[in-house]
Amino acid sequence: MRKENNEHRYINSGFPQPWGDQGNGRYCNPVLPGDYSDADVVRVGDDYYLASSTFQNSGGVVILHSKDLVNWKTISYAIKHVSVLGPKFNWDQMDNYGHGIFAPSIHYHEGVFRVYVNCYKGEGFFVATAKQAEGPWQVNQLKDKNGKLLRVEPWTDPDAFWDDDGKAYLAAAYLGTHSLYIFQMSPDGAHLLDVDVDDLPGSGTIFYQIEGTEGNKIFKHNGYYFLFNVDFQGRSPAGRGGYIKRSRHLYGTMPDGSAGGPGDLGSYDIRFMGHQFPSQGAFIDTPDGKWYFIGQYDDGGVAGRKVHLIPVTWIDDWPYFGEIEHGFPNGRMTWEAPKPVQGHPVEQPQGSDEFDQLHLSPRWQWNHEPRAEYWSLAERPGHLRLKGFRPLKGGGFFRAGNTLSQRYLMTTGLQVDTKLDLAGMSDGLRGGLVHFNGGVDYAMIGVVQQDGKRRMYTEVNGKSEYGPELDANQTEIWLATRVNAECVSVFYYSTNGTEWCRFGNQYPLRWGGYRGNNIGLYCYNQTENQGYVDIDYYYYSHTGPRMEGEVYVPHNDIVLRQGEQIRLPLLKSDGFGRTIEINSEATFHSMNSRVATIQLDGTITGVGTGVTDVVIMLNQRPYIVSVRVIKQI
Repeated sequence: MRKENNEHRYINSGFPQPWGDQGNGRYCNPVLPGDYSDADVVRVGDDYYLASSTFQNSGGVVILHSKDLVNWKTISYAIKHVSVLGPKFNWDQMDNYGHGIFAPSIHYHEGVFRVYVNCYKGEGFFVATAKQAEGPWQVNQLKDKNGKLLRVEPWTDPDAFWDDDGKAYLAAAYLGTHSLYIFQMSPDGAHLLDVDVDDLPGSGTIFYQIEGTEGNKIFKHNGYYFLFNVDFQGRSPAGRGGYIKRSRHLYGTMPDGSAGGPGDLGSYDIRFMGHQFPSQGAFIDTPDGKWYFIGQYDDGGVAGRKVHLIPVTWIDDWPYFGEIEHGFPNGRMTWEAPKPVQGHPVEQPQGSDEFDQLHLSPRWQWNHEPRAEYWSLAERPGHLRLKGFRPLKGGGFFRAGNTLSQRYLMTTGLQVDTKLDLAGMSDGLRGGLVHFNGGVDYAMIGVVQQDGKRRMYTEVNGKSEYGPELDANQTEIWLATRVNAECVSVFYYSTNGTEWCRFGNQYPLRWGGYRGNNIGLYCYNQTENQGYVDIDYYYYSHTGPRMEGEVYVPHNDIVLRQGEQIRLPLLKSDGFGRTIEINSEATFHSMNSRVATIQLDGTITGVGTGVTDVVIMLNQRPYIVSVRVIKQI
């Protein structure tokens, strides 16, 4: 079990300790070790739905589903085409890095799901609605009391609330004056009744005003209204952390005990929730009456702002965080605890894809809205075709459209490998595998064609390294990235799918533009709109909790002394924490037997000092393990 002094140790490095479902009825934090920032959760019966920020990516506002608050599956996006929000999201502008969709909230009221989001760089207030969380979703701009569209800035972090009498309200943060507002809203959630778009932020009611506060939540429990917010800059009385206010009346209580009202705010009891807890997130209950808080705990890191789940205990009608110690919640971060609901298998929001459907899996997101006619799953069934077109003025990866990606899950070991058919390439085209964050850093491995010749290359933040020229008849290439426990990536390529070569320098994954790392597929043409690559598959494996049938190696970065041996198992999961070894079904070989050898049962022996890789092949898929051999003592 983790100790409290580990609380921030791994924010910017890999997790050498467990996360998520442990297969024994318990979970470890984080439950989602990827960039699912600003999480909000709603319960509908015994189902839970999570909405998260997506910034510039399309679809917008990712929706996940869970039966136990620990295992999450990606099911849809509330905003399928983010260009409906504004032109900066589209492929022909690509101007929303570090901006876009922040801190949505998700609700279920009278048979309708509603997701609220404010795009604070001018796009304004929006609501997406659906009968089912899987969609289809309809997106509309909120309107003011006069029916005018609320296309304003800089607003963010909305949260809706329907009271017992059917009246509705919306909280939002105005970054211009660092104020938190409550607005009256129409019961259908489409209009703000005390807002005049021409007199905003002069409309509504301010309930808190301190620089650096956001993360609004409104909810009701046992007759009290609770208003929760987070101070990220430490300017509130108790410093950085969470603050919760309560009153028997939504707008506070007046000195004579009567209710405050819109524009006439009463007072609240206020309690500081502490520094050591997940910050921006949501309070949620289970059908059997247990309470939790789910949200981000850290400020960032290579995997972004990850999702943590901690128990909540109600005492004297106040929520307290943490596990019970000596009869009282300890107020500290919970690293391990019993799962809220038992008996459900592992689910993961990211994973492999063989592109054998005519629609994209919801695990994928585009970097900005894609150019629709430049990708296809139908033109060559069983493949994703990415077509090349010129980047926008200024060029380079972050100005090139139609990059498709999944989030990096922070584990002790992760590998993504893919196979590309190069027959459709033309001069100027480049395509391959890429790591990138929110518009600041990237590293890629791929193939580029010029003067009819193709060659391997890597590129990190605009600096390229070119490798060998490919044979004229080489029409397929295999690419991989292997990430170790220190969140450092090594790129590989293969011309036959079996023998793999390291290529380029190691790349430490990076946080940037308020985003963690993504692992994507790209294709663009520096000179003209032509050419394409066909992608056969995208295989994603890691050492964290695994779904039924997933195969993995428990270590992908090994250090041995000369003469030392270690047996490397290849394991297959049953989805409930149990595994079976399948070494007998695989083949093993070392890329340099002068450094390390590997036997048919997976036993590795350190021979000479140096670094090499061993490759385990199963069903034509590689599992690559780095082996570094050092001198004997």
